[in-house]
Amino acid sequence: MYPGIKRKQLSSEERRFLESLVEKGGPEPEEYGEFTAIVNNLEDDELNGFREVIGDALNVNTLIGHGYVKPYGYPGDFSIIHNIYKVFVNPDPRYSNWDRFFQNQAGAQAVRNRKDYFLRRCRELDNGTSEKMVLILGSGPATDVNEYLRQNPCSGIHFDLVDFDQNAIDFAKQQNHGFEEMVDYFRINVLRFKPYQWYDLIWSAGLFDYFRDRHFVYMISKYFKYLAEGGEFIIGNFSNSNPTRRLMEVLSAWYLNHRSKYDLVRMALEAEAREELVEVDME
Repeated sequence: MYPGIKRKQLSSEERRFLESLVEKGGPEPEEYGEFTAIVNNLEDDELNGFREVIGDALNVNTLIGHGYVKPYGYPGDFSIIHNIYKVFVNPDPRYSNWDRFFQNQAGAQAVRNRKDYFLRRCRELDNGTSEKMVLILGSGPATDVNEYLRQNPCSGIHFDLVDFDQNAIDFAKQQNHGFEEMVDYFRINVLRFKPYQWYDLIWSAGLFDYFRDRHFVYMISKYFKYLAEGGEFIIGNFSNSNPTRRLMEVLSAWYLNHRSKYDLVRMALEAEAREELVEVDME
């Protein structure tokens, strides 16, 4: 939007364009730019009108709709994360283009990149010399763990998975059937979980995206002391330069705490981590 100019409502042309997208199950690739521009330029008081126009897409049959409806009561639930990992697209033509659009966005790719990063770090850790312990905070679907164990069935890693949602735990157990001796599950809020051992890797792919700064700092301070000698505590967090932030917020009412490299370093130091041990990798 230009400075000083505030729109009151969607233009008739924009409305017709959006209605045409709904009729054909979402935008085609050549329409992504126009659709994204409309979303990025919406004022907050236009959101209800916009969502009314695309309302037929905002249900659990689409990924954007799943995010908006939140059938499990919270954003970024295990089901949508699993479907992002698997690049799922609803085969129903009424919804498939919406899912292709969603999966094409930088935010979805960033989620998949976190999984790939996790798999790489597990391979580096799994050196065959001794059993390694990995703690996952906010484990969700545990699709990443499942992928690793299927690729490495003789792995020397034992995974402890912590999640507050029993649905997520049940889904993860079903996925990882056959690997029971290599995975333990804890249904509890991570703020209250008390580890009983040290870990070579503590991993949290996306949970910290939802924490306010004080909880972020508390969690680092709480869990850092459970690292084994030479262990690592790795946290995923969306950057404040996330290009799909507005899309996530408008289409799915999916709000995260985006942070800069400076923010992450600052909070680690507030948690009394030594500066020379703090490292921030960015995509």
